[in-house]
Amino acid sequence: MEERIIDDEYGRGVKLRKTKDGYVDVTDELADDTQEYGEEETDEIAFEFPVADLDEDDEDLVGLSPEEAEALRKKKAEEQAKRKAEYERTCAEGDELLETGSYKSAELKFERALLLDVEATDASVGYWRAKTADFTQPDVLMDEYVEAGVENMEYDLGYKAVEKIAEKYQHVFQARLDELNAEEEPLVKEVEEKQTRRREILKGRLKRSGLVFGIVALVTLTLAVLTAIFGSQILSTKENVHLVPTIVLGVAAFISLLVSVFATNRFLNDLRMRAANERLSSTEEGERLIEIRAYKELYEYFVRSAAEKQ
Repeated sequence: MEERIIDDEYGRGVKLRKTKDGYVDVTDELADDTQEYGEEETDEIAFEFPVADLDEDDEDLVGLSPEEAEALRKKKAEEQAKRKAEYERTCAEGDELLETGSYKSAELKFERALLLDVEATDASVGYWRAKTADFTQPDVLMDEYVEAGVENMEYDLGYKAVEKIAEKYQHVFQARLDELNAEEEPLVKEVEEKQTRRREILKGRLKRSGLVFGIVALVTLTLAVLTAIFGSQILSTKENVHLVPTIVLGVAAFISLLVSVFATNRFLNDLRMRAANERLSSTEEGERLIEIRAYKELYEYFVRSAAEKQ
């Protein structure tokens, strides 16, 4: 019986048995070795794959001796521990500055801490505590993400940081949400009333301009057709009896065309005004209403997240 050892990253053992008839049977060493081979002679080769550290970066260890690999692991561990200690120290210094109300200095501390850790949950929370003066100005955070939205905020701050902020400052977010609701209610009523009044005015204007546009367009088309008909008959007689009617109709058609341009422009303007009236962004009150609703979405998210944790 022959046995060999081959390195593999999975730490598995494989046995190859060559039977008397020349066939090769493969067996996993982790499987139940109860297969009966009878009295048949077999040659067995065992391959054993020792377990490797799957967390290591194999590229860094390529070509290194075991001693060099171990030294590299130790160096990385020391660097990681040093980086972690510096991160924790920087966050602690930032927390001390927050307690004394030195928000700008704390912001700079936490900004540095964000670069020292991949997740950096505490640094992210501290950074926004400093930016918002410990969330006495929560709109500072919302201003940053009112257009980008909740998903971008979660990605930038980190899910855990968002959860911590939501849980700790739930009362702040709820209070601000109540303020926005109180501002939104009368504003909605004002915007809708103004929209309704303008809608009625524009409805009458659009009806009149549409009627004028239709009449002028029909007249212009009729005159153009008659001009073409009489013009085609000019050479049909020696007396040129169709020449004068053609000229008159042509001039009338041109004048009608000019009138139709003005009628069309007015009709299109009325259509644009009606469309603009239905858009909230077309007025200052509507713009403010859109802004309030965008802020509410963010505050509602924080309040809802905090409630789910309770």
